[in-house]
Amino acid sequence: MASIEILQSTGVKVYHEGALQALADAGAAVDAKSKIAKIQEYHVREALRKAPSAFNLYGRNRKNVLRLEGNRVHFSTAGSAAFVLDLDTGKRRYGTLEDTRRLTTLADGLGNIDHVSEMVFPNDVPEAAMHAIELVERFRNTEKPTDGYTFGRAEALDTIEIGSAIFGGEEELKRRPSLLGFHNPTSPLAHSEDGLDGLRVYGEYGQPVIIAPEAQGGMTAPVTLAGLLSQANAEVLSGIVIAELFNPGAPVLYGTVSAISDPRTGNIALGAPETGLINVAHGQLARYYGIPSRGTGGVTDANVLGVQSGIEQATTLILAALAGINFIYYAGGPHIESTKTVSYEQLVIGDELCGMVSRILRGVEVTDETLAVDVTRNVGPGGMFIGQRHTMEHFNQNFIPKIMNREIREAWERKGSKDMQDVAKETIKNILSNHHPKPLDQDVEKELAVILKDVELRASLNYKRQLSTIS
Repeated sequence: MASIEILQSTGVKVYHEGALQALADAGAAVDAKSKIAKIQEYHVREALRKAPSAFNLYGRNRKNVLRLEGNRVHFSTAGSAAFVLDLDTGKRRYGTLEDTRRLTTLADGLGNIDHVSEMVFPNDVPEAAMHAIELVERFRNTEKPTDGYTFGRAEALDTIEIGSAIFGGEEELKRRPSLLGFHNPTSPLAHSEDGLDGLRVYGEYGQPVIIAPEAQGGMTAPVTLAGLLSQANAEVLSGIVIAELFNPGAPVLYGTVSAISDPRTGNIALGAPETGLINVAHGQLARYYGIPSRGTGGVTDANVLGVQSGIEQATTLILAALAGINFIYYAGGPHIESTKTVSYEQLVIGDELCGMVSRILRGVEVTDETLAVDVTRNVGPGGMFIGQRHTMEHFNQNFIPKIMNREIREAWERKGSKDMQDVAKETIKNILSNHHPKPLDQDVEKELAVILKDVELRASLNYKRQLSTIS
């Protein structure tokens, strides 16, 4: 009710003429000069009635399907870091298109990652064409579901064209949604033109969009968690209203990237325990509204891999997962420095953490078979269970780590006293050498080459136009 009061009395600022007109046509109070729209509760209820309660997201391998509904939990990597920790030197540098290829291949080869996002900006390609070049490279190197790009109408349409080429045409793309979009309201209480343009395009083509503010408590939102949540909820709900006015029935996810700020620095504190609590609340709100949820887990503010990063990533991930968040970004844990930098090793470590959390979510199965009363009777007091068929048949129900070490010290030392980061590096090299996602069809590659050429030409012409305007 606090969120509804905010929408009714304060309203949201909407930098998009089409959205303002759609809100006005629906009966919202719109001030064209200030661009403030005041939204009523019935607008929210009608939008939630239209939004699907469940939908699928497909990878190019049709076996890789994410069902977004109920308490199903899926783990993704994360997107849009500027920097990479070089795998060989350990030094921070700008990301490249080769990093996109390698990180995508690595995520595709990891067993607990369900979705592969744009993990780093490739700074060695033209900025205005980056969205298309990077997406094509990602599709080449993963068969899992992945992201699209929704910041701008032309850019969103470019990715629709790319997705259509890969998945067999626009109608097939609509039938099997395969591009996940984003609309991030600008806290406090604003919606950008570029973001809404992309939201509209993806709705037209049936591609799901996450609506997720990154409200920062004490900076762009109230410092209290309840205050932050009431504002962020209003931002998400107003985004859903606009999405459903643009395209009734458009698939959306109720999302959050919100966190507190550290009062000593003003920096965002994504690894704080409050991030986990915010995710818990958002998970409850999404279930109340009856739509799938997106949250943030596996995040850290640490500048290096170590104890701090491990504590923060584990805490935020387990809370988001236990909250039943359907789609958890950063779960794969490839980012450090509040998501500014990608670490190859951290992606492998994050995959291991996702495996542990998946095991926790399965809980304790209680059946006659698992209670094992007969087995216990057969072994008897003082016996040993290792030789029982029941033991062999059920050992794999427990979590068996791939990179964490459970050996005694002497055995560990004989093998070189490797820490987790050392083992992660070995895993990375093995996957990059031996894991080969199915290549795209040659006819598809030819079509993509034409699309990329057009995008790069448009980007070049726009750049020259901007230079001419400046001069």
